[in-house]
Amino acid sequence: MNFKLCSALALAFFTTTALAQTPERSMDQQMDAVLTQGESQPLAALAAVRLHHGQPVYQYYGGFARRDGANTAPVRQDTLFRIASISKVVTTIGLMELVEQGKVNLDHDVSDYLGFTLRNPDFPQTPITVRMLLNHTSTLRDGDVYVLPPGKSVQDFFDATHRPGNQNYHFSVHDRHAPGTYFTYCNLCYGLVGTIIERVSGERFDQYQKHHVLEPLKIDGGYNIMALDHPERLATLYGRVPSGYEATVDSQPLKGWSKDVLAAYKIGSNGTLFSPQGGLRISMQGLTRLARFMIQRGTLEGVRLLTPQSIEAMETPTWSFNGQNGVCPYPLSAYGLSLFLLTGTEDTNGKPASPYPGYKGGLRGHLGDAYGLHSGFWYNPQNGDAYLFAADGFPDYDQEKRGKYSSFSRVEEEIFTTLAGKQP
Repeated sequence: MNFKLCSALALAFFTTTALAQTPERSMDQQMDAVLTQGESQPLAALAAVRLHHGQPVYQYYGGFARRDGANTAPVRQDTLFRIASISKVVTTIGLMELVEQGKVNLDHDVSDYLGFTLRNPDFPQTPITVRMLLNHTSTLRDGDVYVLPPGKSVQDFFDATHRPGNQNYHFSVHDRHAPGTYFTYCNLCYGLVGTIIERVSGERFDQYQKHHVLEPLKIDGGYNIMALDHPERLATLYGRVPSGYEATVDSQPLKGWSKDVLAAYKIGSNGTLFSPQGGLRISMQGLTRLARFMIQRGTLEGVRLLTPQSIEAMETPTWSFNGQNGVCPYPLSAYGLSLFLLTGTEDTNGKPASPYPGYKGGLRGHLGDAYGLHSGFWYNPQNGDAYLFAADGFPDYDQEKRGKYSSFSRVEEEIFTTLAGKQP
Protein backbone atom coordinates (compact mmCIF):
# COMPACT_ATOMS: atom_id res chain seq x y z
CA MET A 1 0.00 0.00 0.00
CA ASN A 2 1.32 3.42 -0.92
CA PHE A 3 0.60 6.07 1.74
CA LYS A 4 2.35 8.95 -0.07
CA LEU A 5 0.34 12.14 -0.04
CA CYS A 6 -0.49 13.51 -3.42
CA SER A 7 2.00 16.27 -4.23
CA ALA A 8 -0.71 18.49 -5.65
CA LEU A 9 -2.54 18.34 -2.32
CA ALA A 10 0.40 18.45 0.07
CA LEU A 11 2.29 21.13 -1.85
CA ALA A 12 -0.46 23.31 -3.23
CA PHE A 13 1.61 26.44 -2.76
CA PHE A 14 4.44 25.18 -4.98
CA THR A 15 4.75 26.08 -8.65
CA THR A 16 4.42 23.57 -11.42
CA THR A 17 8.08 24.11 -12.28
CA ALA A 18 9.15 23.24 -8.73
CA LEU A 19 7.41 19.88 -9.08
CA ALA A 20 8.68 19.01 -12.55
CA GLN A 21 9.87 15.47 -13.13
CA THR A 22 13.51 14.49 -13.41
CA PRO A 23 14.65 13.09 -16.78
CA GLU A 24 14.21 9.45 -15.76
CA ARG A 25 11.47 9.49 -13.16
CA SER A 26 9.90 11.96 -10.83
CA MET A 27 11.38 12.75 -7.46
CA ASP A 28 8.18 11.45 -5.90
CA GLN A 29 8.79 8.08 -7.51
CA GLN A 30 12.37 8.07 -6.26
CA MET A 31 11.23 8.90 -2.75
CA ASP A 32 8.54 6.20 -3.01
CA ALA A 33 11.34 3.76 -3.75
CA VAL A 34 13.31 4.92 -0.71
CA LEU A 35 10.23 4.45 1.47
CA THR A 36 9.36 0.98 0.16
CA GLN A 37 12.73 -0.43 -0.90
CA GLY A 38 15.44 1.57 0.92
CA GLU A 39 15.62 -1.05 3.64
CA SER A 40 15.03 -4.78 3.38
CA GLN A 41 11.44 -4.11 4.50
CA PRO A 42 9.42 -0.92 3.85
CA LEU A 43 9.91 1.99 6.22
CA ALA A 44 6.96 3.23 8.24
CA ALA A 45 7.33 6.91 7.37
CA LEU A 46 9.37 9.31 5.29
CA ALA A 47 9.16 13.11 5.27
CA ALA A 48 11.63 15.29 3.38
CA VAL A 49 12.05 18.93 2.38
CA ARG A 50 14.53 20.59 0.03
CA LEU A 51 15.23 24.33 0.29
CA HIS A 52 17.02 26.53 -2.25
CA HIS A 53 17.79 30.20 -1.62
CA GLY A 54 16.13 29.63 1.75
CA GLN A 55 12.75 28.63 0.29
CA PRO A 56 11.13 25.20 -0.09
CA VAL A 57 11.32 23.85 -3.63
CA TYR A 58 10.26 20.25 -2.94
CA GLN A 59 8.48 18.31 -0.21
CA TYR A 60 7.55 14.68 0.21
CA TYR A 61 5.37 12.98 2.84
CA GLY A 62 4.87 9.24 2.71
CA GLY A 63 3.91 6.38 5.00
CA PHE A 64 2.08 6.62 8.29
CA ALA A 65 2.60 8.63 11.45
CA ARG A 66 0.53 6.27 13.64
CA ARG A 67 -1.31 3.00 13.33
CA ASP A 68 -3.99 1.90 15.74
CA GLY A 69 -5.77 -1.15 14.47
CA ALA A 70 -7.57 -0.19 11.28
CA ASN A 71 -6.94 3.52 11.86
CA THR A 72 -3.93 5.02 10.14
CA ALA A 73 -2.75 8.64 10.43
CA PRO A 74 -0.75 9.74 7.36
CA VAL A 75 2.49 11.69 7.56
CA ARG A 76 1.93 15.38 6.91
CA GLN A 77 4.01 18.54 6.90
CA ASP A 78 2.85 19.32 10.45
CA THR A 79 3.50 15.81 11.83
CA LEU A 80 5.65 16.07 14.96
CA PHE A 81 8.55 13.61 15.19
CA ARG A 82 10.77 12.99 18.18
CA ILE A 83 13.64 14.26 16.08
CA ALA A 84 16.53 12.76 18.11
CA SER A 85 19.90 14.53 18.16
CA ILE A 86 18.85 17.46 15.98
CA SER A 87 17.46 18.55 19.35
CA LYS A 88 21.03 19.47 20.32
CA VAL A 89 21.03 22.33 17.80
CA VAL A 90 17.88 23.86 19.28
CA THR A 91 19.23 23.37 22.81
CA THR A 92 22.39 25.21 21.80
CA ILE A 93 20.41 28.11 20.34
CA GLY A 94 18.79 28.52 23.74
CA LEU A 95 22.17 28.45 25.46
CA MET A 96 23.68 30.95 23.03
CA GLU A 97 21.00 33.45 23.97
CA LEU A 98 22.35 33.30 27.53
CA VAL A 99 25.90 33.64 26.18
CA GLU A 100 24.90 36.82 24.36
CA GLN A 101 23.37 38.15 27.56
CA GLY A 102 26.69 37.66 29.33
CA LYS A 103 25.24 35.04 31.66
CA VAL A 104 27.28 32.12 30.29
CA ASN A 105 30.91 32.05 29.14
CA LEU A 106 31.67 29.19 26.77
CA ASP A 107 35.22 28.86 28.09
CA HIS A 108 34.30 28.94 31.77
CA ASP A 109 34.50 25.97 34.13
CA VAL A 110 31.11 24.23 34.11
CA SER A 111 31.51 23.50 37.82
CA ASP A 112 30.58 27.08 38.65
CA TYR A 113 27.37 26.83 36.63
CA LEU A 114 26.38 23.35 37.84
CA GLY A 115 26.97 24.04 41.53
CA PHE A 116 29.34 21.11 42.06
CA THR A 117 32.88 20.31 40.99
CA LEU A 118 33.08 18.36 37.75
CA ARG A 119 36.50 16.96 36.93
CA ASN A 120 37.76 13.85 35.18
CA PRO A 121 39.71 12.08 37.98
CA ASP A 122 42.49 11.38 35.47
CA PHE A 123 42.86 15.15 34.91
CA PRO A 124 41.90 16.75 38.25
CA GLN A 125 43.58 20.06 37.42
CA THR A 126 41.94 20.52 34.00
CA PRO A 127 38.60 22.37 33.99
CA ILE A 128 35.81 21.07 31.80
CA THR A 129 34.30 24.04 29.96
CA VAL A 130 30.90 24.71 28.45
CA ARG A 131 32.49 24.63 24.99
CA MET A 132 33.79 21.12 25.68
CA LEU A 133 30.26 19.97 26.52
CA LEU A 134 28.98 21.38 23.25
CA ASN A 135 31.72 19.87 21.05
CA HIS A 136 31.97 16.43 22.71
CA THR A 137 35.57 16.81 23.90
CA SER A 138 34.84 16.95 27.65
CA THR A 139 35.99 13.34 28.34
CA LEU A 140 32.49 12.62 29.66
CA ARG A 141 30.89 9.36 28.58
CA ASP A 142 27.25 8.29 28.40
CA GLY A 143 27.67 5.10 30.38
CA ASP A 144 24.61 2.92 30.70
CA VAL A 145 22.19 5.78 31.48
CA TYR A 146 22.30 9.48 30.64
CA VAL A 147 18.76 10.55 31.60
CA LEU A 148 17.51 10.66 35.19
CA PRO A 149 13.92 10.82 36.49
CA PRO A 150 12.48 13.53 38.77
CA GLY A 151 13.85 13.46 42.28
CA LYS A 152 17.37 12.79 41.04
CA SER A 153 20.19 15.28 40.45
CA VAL A 154 22.73 15.29 37.64
CA GLN A 155 25.33 15.26 40.40
CA ASP A 156 24.22 11.67 41.06
CA PHE A 157 25.88 10.64 37.78
CA PHE A 158 29.24 11.27 39.41
CA ASP A 159 28.83 10.00 42.98
CA ALA A 160 30.91 7.27 44.64
CA THR A 161 28.70 4.47 43.30
CA HIS A 162 29.99 5.24 39.78
CA ARG A 163 33.43 3.65 39.60
CA PRO A 164 35.96 3.18 36.78
CA GLY A 165 35.38 -0.09 34.96
CA ASN A 166 31.64 -0.09 35.62
CA GLN A 167 29.07 0.58 32.91
CA ASN A 168 27.66 3.45 34.97
CA TYR A 169 30.97 5.38 34.99
CA HIS A 170 30.78 8.65 33.08
CA PHE A 171 34.40 9.56 32.35
CA SER A 172 37.06 8.29 30.00
CA VAL A 173 39.57 6.09 31.82
CA HIS A 174 43.35 6.22 31.39
CA ASP A 175 43.26 6.99 27.68
CA ARG A 176 45.65 9.96 28.03
CA HIS A 177 43.31 12.35 26.24
CA ALA A 178 42.83 15.46 28.34
CA PRO A 179 39.57 17.44 28.23
CA GLY A 180 39.34 19.49 25.06
CA THR A 181 41.55 17.25 22.91
CA TYR A 182 39.59 14.15 21.85
CA PHE A 183 36.10 13.78 20.33
CA THR A 184 33.76 11.12 21.69
CA TYR A 185 30.05 11.67 21.08
CA CYS A 186 28.27 12.16 24.39
CA ASN A 187 24.56 12.72 25.01
CA LEU A 188 25.07 13.32 28.72
CA CYS A 189 26.95 16.52 27.89
CA TYR A 190 23.73 18.07 26.64
CA GLY A 191 21.85 17.00 29.75
CA LEU A 192 24.39 19.08 31.64
CA VAL A 193 23.87 21.95 29.17
CA GLY A 194 20.16 21.76 29.92
CA THR A 195 20.95 21.91 33.62
CA ILE A 196 23.13 24.98 33.09
CA ILE A 197 20.31 26.66 31.16
CA GLU A 198 17.98 26.04 34.09
CA ARG A 199 20.39 27.27 36.76
CA VAL A 200 21.32 30.42 34.84
CA SER A 201 17.84 31.34 33.58
CA GLY A 202 15.81 30.20 36.59
CA GLU A 203 13.36 28.48 34.23
CA ARG A 204 12.62 24.80 33.71
CA PHE A 205 14.40 23.63 30.57
CA ASP A 206 11.34 22.71 28.51
CA GLN A 207 9.62 25.99 29.36
CA TYR A 208 12.73 28.06 28.68
CA GLN A 209 13.14 26.48 25.24
CA LYS A 210 9.48 27.00 24.41
CA HIS A 211 9.36 30.63 25.52
CA HIS A 212 12.77 31.75 24.24
CA VAL A 213 13.30 29.67 21.09
CA LEU A 214 10.27 27.85 19.73
CA GLU A 215 7.50 30.38 20.31
CA PRO A 216 9.48 33.40 18.98
CA LEU A 217 10.25 31.40 15.82
CA LYS A 218 6.63 30.17 15.58
CA ILE A 219 7.75 26.55 15.67
CA ASP A 220 5.20 24.01 16.87
CA GLY A 221 6.39 21.29 19.22
CA GLY A 222 8.57 21.11 22.31
CA TYR A 223 10.58 18.95 24.67
CA ASN A 224 7.68 18.13 27.03
CA ILE A 225 5.36 15.62 25.43
CA MET A 226 2.62 16.42 27.95
CA ALA A 227 2.63 20.14 27.11
CA LEU A 228 2.41 20.04 23.31
CA ASP A 229 -0.05 22.50 21.80
CA HIS A 230 -1.06 19.91 19.20
CA PRO A 231 -0.54 16.39 20.59
CA GLU A 232 -2.80 15.05 17.84
CA ARG A 233 0.02 15.79 15.38
CA LEU A 234 2.53 13.57 17.17
CA ALA A 235 3.96 10.57 15.34
CA THR A 236 4.61 7.29 17.06
CA LEU A 237 8.09 6.04 16.25
CA TYR A 238 8.49 2.44 15.17
CA GLY A 239 11.25 -0.10 14.87
CA ARG A 240 11.13 -2.79 12.22
CA VAL A 241 10.97 -6.34 13.56
CA PRO A 242 10.31 -9.64 11.73
CA SER A 243 6.61 -9.49 12.61
CA GLY A 244 6.17 -5.93 11.37
CA TYR A 245 6.39 -2.52 13.06
CA GLU A 246 6.88 -2.24 16.81
CA ALA A 247 6.20 1.06 18.59
CA THR A 248 9.31 2.37 20.34
CA VAL A 249 8.31 5.80 21.71
CA ASP A 250 5.43 8.32 21.71
CA SER A 251 2.68 5.74 21.42
CA GLN A 252 -0.86 6.53 22.54
CA PRO A 253 -1.89 7.22 25.26
CA LEU A 254 1.01 9.60 25.74
CA LYS A 255 3.30 9.05 28.71
CA GLY A 256 5.27 11.81 30.42
CA TRP A 257 5.90 13.54 33.72
CA SER A 258 2.68 14.53 35.48
CA LYS A 259 1.92 18.07 36.61
CA ASP A 260 2.22 17.00 40.25
CA VAL A 261 5.66 15.51 39.68
CA LEU A 262 6.86 18.59 37.83
CA ALA A 263 5.40 20.88 40.49
CA ALA A 264 7.79 19.27 42.98
CA TYR A 265 10.77 19.46 40.65
CA LYS A 266 13.68 21.67 41.74
CA ILE A 267 14.75 23.81 38.79
CA GLY A 268 18.45 23.42 38.06
CA SER A 269 18.83 19.99 39.60
CA ASN A 270 18.32 17.70 36.61
CA GLY A 271 18.27 19.12 33.09
CA THR A 272 18.16 15.61 31.62
CA LEU A 273 14.47 15.41 32.53
CA PHE A 274 13.28 16.50 29.08
CA SER A 275 16.18 15.05 27.06
CA PRO A 276 17.92 18.19 25.74
CA GLN A 277 20.06 15.83 23.66
CA GLY A 278 17.20 14.22 21.73
CA GLY A 279 13.72 14.89 23.10
CA LEU A 280 12.47 17.70 20.84
CA ARG A 281 9.24 17.01 18.95
CA ILE A 282 9.19 19.05 15.75
CA SER A 283 7.70 18.86 12.25
CA MET A 284 9.12 19.41 8.79
CA GLN A 285 7.43 22.81 8.91
CA GLY A 286 9.38 23.50 12.08
CA LEU A 287 12.68 22.26 10.67
CA THR A 288 12.12 24.44 7.61
CA ARG A 289 11.70 27.50 9.82
CA LEU A 290 14.76 26.50 11.82
CA ALA A 291 16.85 26.13 8.66
CA ARG A 292 15.75 29.54 7.42
CA PHE A 293 16.69 31.00 10.82
CA MET A 294 20.18 29.57 10.56
CA ILE A 295 20.60 30.54 6.91
CA GLN A 296 19.47 34.09 7.70
CA ARG A 297 22.07 34.35 10.47
CA GLY A 298 19.87 34.31 13.54
CA THR A 299 16.71 36.03 12.35
CA LEU A 300 13.38 34.94 10.91
CA GLU A 301 10.52 37.11 9.71
CA GLY A 302 11.71 40.14 11.63
CA VAL A 303 12.46 38.24 14.86
CA ARG A 304 16.13 38.09 15.85
CA LEU A 305 17.16 35.62 18.54
CA LEU A 306 20.92 35.52 17.91
CA THR A 307 23.51 37.74 16.27
CA PRO A 308 25.28 36.56 13.11
CA GLN A 309 28.41 36.21 15.24
CA SER A 310 26.70 33.65 17.48
CA ILE A 311 25.51 31.62 14.50
CA GLU A 312 29.03 31.71 13.06
CA ALA A 313 30.44 30.61 16.43
CA MET A 314 28.15 27.57 16.31
CA GLU A 315 29.35 26.77 12.77
CA THR A 316 33.07 27.41 13.24
CA PRO A 317 35.04 24.16 13.71
CA THR A 318 36.16 23.76 17.30
CA TRP A 319 37.44 20.28 16.52
CA SER A 320 38.78 18.80 13.27
CA PHE A 321 39.81 15.23 12.63
CA ASN A 322 43.58 14.76 12.27
CA GLY A 323 43.53 11.01 11.86
CA GLN A 324 43.75 10.09 15.52
CA ASN A 325 41.94 12.59 17.73
CA GLY A 326 38.42 11.18 17.85
CA VAL A 327 35.94 8.37 17.23
CA CYS A 328 32.38 8.55 15.96
CA PRO A 329 30.11 6.17 14.00
CA TYR A 330 28.73 9.11 12.01
CA PRO A 331 30.24 11.17 9.12
CA LEU A 332 32.43 13.30 11.38
CA SER A 333 35.39 15.27 10.03
CA ALA A 334 34.80 18.64 11.76
CA TYR A 335 32.49 19.86 14.50
CA GLY A 336 31.46 23.27 15.80
CA LEU A 337 29.06 23.87 18.68
CA SER A 338 26.33 21.24 18.17
CA LEU A 339 26.95 21.25 14.40
CA PHE A 340 28.68 18.76 12.12
CA LEU A 341 30.45 20.31 9.15
CA LEU A 342 30.33 18.05 6.09
CA THR A 343 33.75 18.91 4.66
CA GLY A 344 33.99 16.09 2.14
CA THR A 345 37.32 15.10 3.70
CA GLU A 346 38.03 11.83 5.49
CA ASP A 347 35.92 11.17 8.56
CA THR A 348 36.74 9.13 11.64
CA ASN A 349 35.72 5.96 9.79
CA GLY A 350 38.03 6.55 6.82
CA LYS A 351 35.19 7.58 4.51
CA PRO A 352 34.53 10.97 2.92
CA ALA A 353 32.18 13.18 4.92
CA SER A 354 30.00 13.61 1.83
CA PRO A 355 26.22 13.27 1.66
CA TYR A 356 25.98 12.57 -2.08
CA PRO A 357 28.27 11.96 -5.10
CA GLY A 358 29.81 15.13 -6.49
CA TYR A 359 29.37 17.01 -3.22
CA LYS A 360 31.41 20.23 -3.10
CA GLY A 361 31.08 21.08 0.58
CA GLY A 362 29.23 23.78 2.49
CA LEU A 363 26.62 21.85 4.46
CA ARG A 364 26.50 21.98 8.21
CA GLY A 365 23.91 20.65 10.61
CA HIS A 366 23.11 17.52 12.56
CA LEU A 367 21.68 14.05 12.16
CA GLY A 368 19.41 12.07 14.44
CA ASP A 369 19.41 8.34 15.14
CA ALA A 370 17.14 6.90 17.84
CA TYR A 371 14.07 4.70 18.41
CA GLY A 372 13.97 3.47 14.80
CA LEU A 373 14.21 6.98 13.32
CA HIS A 374 16.92 8.64 11.22
CA SER A 375 16.64 12.38 10.77
CA GLY A 376 18.63 15.08 9.01
CA PHE A 377 18.97 18.83 9.41
CA TRP A 378 21.54 20.12 6.91
CA TYR A 379 21.85 23.61 5.45
CA ASN A 380 24.29 25.78 3.50
CA PRO A 381 24.21 29.49 4.40
CA GLN A 382 26.10 30.41 1.22
CA ASN A 383 23.36 29.38 -1.22
CA GLY A 384 20.38 28.83 1.08
CA ASP A 385 20.19 25.12 0.32
CA ALA A 386 18.84 22.76 2.98
CA TYR A 387 18.15 19.04 3.19
CA LEU A 388 15.66 18.14 5.92
CA PHE A 389 14.17 14.73 6.58
CA ALA A 390 12.79 12.19 9.02
CA ALA A 391 12.64 8.51 8.15
CA ASP A 392 11.07 6.05 10.59
CA GLY A 393 10.72 2.29 10.88
CA PHE A 394 14.34 1.13 10.71
CA PRO A 395 15.48 -2.25 11.96
CA ASP A 396 18.13 -2.54 14.67
CA TYR A 397 21.37 -0.72 13.89
CA ASP A 398 23.33 -3.87 13.05
CA GLN A 399 20.67 -4.85 10.50
CA GLU A 400 20.47 -1.50 8.68
CA LYS A 401 21.89 -1.13 5.21
CA ARG A 402 25.20 0.66 5.49
CA GLY A 403 26.07 3.54 3.19
CA LYS A 404 27.84 2.77 -0.08
CA TYR A 405 30.21 5.74 -0.06
CA SER A 406 29.86 7.42 3.35
CA SER A 407 29.20 6.89 7.04
CA PHE A 408 25.55 7.77 6.50
CA SER A 409 23.10 4.89 6.23
CA ARG A 410 22.13 3.78 2.74
CA VAL A 411 18.65 5.30 3.15
CA GLU A 412 20.16 8.66 4.13
CA GLU A 413 22.43 8.55 1.07
CA GLU A 414 19.42 7.88 -1.17
CA ILE A 415 17.43 10.73 0.39
CA PHE A 416 20.34 13.13 -0.07
CA THR A 417 20.96 11.98 -3.64
CA THR A 418 17.30 12.37 -4.57
CA LEU A 419 16.97 15.83 -3.02
CA ALA A 420 20.30 16.99 -4.47
CA GLY A 421 19.12 15.94 -7.93
CA LYS A 422 16.41 18.57 -7.74
CA GLN A 423 17.37 21.48 -9.99
CA PRO A 424 15.21 24.48 -9.06
